[in-house]
Amino acid sequence: MKAFTSSVIAILLFSTSVLFVQCSGKKALEKGNYAEAVLKSVQKLRKSPTNKKAASTLRQAYPLAVSYYKEQIELSLKSNDQFKWGYTVQYMETVNNLANEISRCPAAKKIVPSPFRYESELNTAKKNAAEECYAAGKREFDKKTRETAREAYYLFVKAGNYVAGYKDIETLIPQAKELATLKVVLEQIPVGAGRLQISAEFFQNNIEAYINDMFKSRQFIELYLPRQAEKLKLVPDHVIRIQFDDFIVGNSKLTQKTITVTSKDSVKVGEYTKPDGTKVPVKNRVTAEYTSFRKEVISKGLVDVRVIEFATKKILMQDKMPGEFIWISEWASFNGDDRALTQQQLNMTKQREVQPPAPQDLFVEFTKPIYDQVTSRLSSFYSRY
Repeated sequence: MKAFTSSVIAILLFSTSVLFVQCSGKKALEKGNYAEAVLKSVQKLRKSPTNKKAASTLRQAYPLAVSYYKEQIELSLKSNDQFKWGYTVQYMETVNNLANEISRCPAAKKIVPSPFRYESELNTAKKNAAEECYAAGKREFDKKTRETAREAYYLFVKAGNYVAGYKDIETLIPQAKELATLKVVLEQIPVGAGRLQISAEFFQNNIEAYINDMFKSRQFIELYLPRQAEKLKLVPDHVIRIQFDDFIVGNSKLTQKTITVTSKDSVKVGEYTKPDGTKVPVKNRVTAEYTSFRKEVISKGLVDVRVIEFATKKILMQDKMPGEFIWISEWASFNGDDRALTQQQLNMTKQREVQPPAPQDLFVEFTKPIYDQVTSRLSSFYSRY
């Protein structure tokens, strides 16, 4: 019984899927989506070559699809659209795709033995489409702005997709990309640290690595360091200037607090001997002077971040970003009975004062939160490019 039920369910599921494909192809035909109706009918005939409804849909939809795209081609070529040959190529390739799908399905091939194809006409259309893209690209390129060069780049690439190596596009594509690319120089980050030998190299390297990764996902932005820009004699579009307005490294603060602590319970503090010689413990609560020490070494700074338009010296973006790192060492001492201390207090008395990290390490630590702010702000700013 169970096997019978499973078989019935399987048949019902198969029938439902068949009905869905049939209806979707027929519905596409009724809505005037002739190419979609053809493709869905062919898909069904691959799975079920004797399906009459799919065959009927294909028989009706295919001539309507070919007729529709012929009309679209005619209308396109009569229009004044500057990219009319591009649309024509698109329509012709759609018709050829329908023919290919039919040819790859024996059941469909019986219904449409000789599907219509554009061959020499398509080659001609592609050459004309390449020319219209090339001409439009040249017009945009000749305007010599970054925005129009970007449009020219896409048009030259598109011309090459229609006809490989068309005219001089192999030369024009890199030229258009060069003009379209926003060139950004990241200046070295100066650190005025007085007598402290502090280097911002770690911070600089991380910022540089982040911006490089960020720009890799943007086709038309390139990052340069000053030495690279100088070597290439580059005139940048933007300069990113990051500098420390102020910073303090290793500002120490020692807090000391002494309290009197008393044991929670009475403990043995001595003993006395009874007249009969018996020794009896003497109990009482005990006390101690507990002194806690907390040493804080504070390092903090303020960074100024600017994006400057090189040609006009105009500040396009400016923000000030703070950072702080507090290194802490805690220990304690006591004078009196250690039984007056809690376990936590006793553990603290076993700690000793620890020397703080070197100034360079403290500098690195307080710049970490600044790094997060700088990268977030620059990412937001350059998302528009």
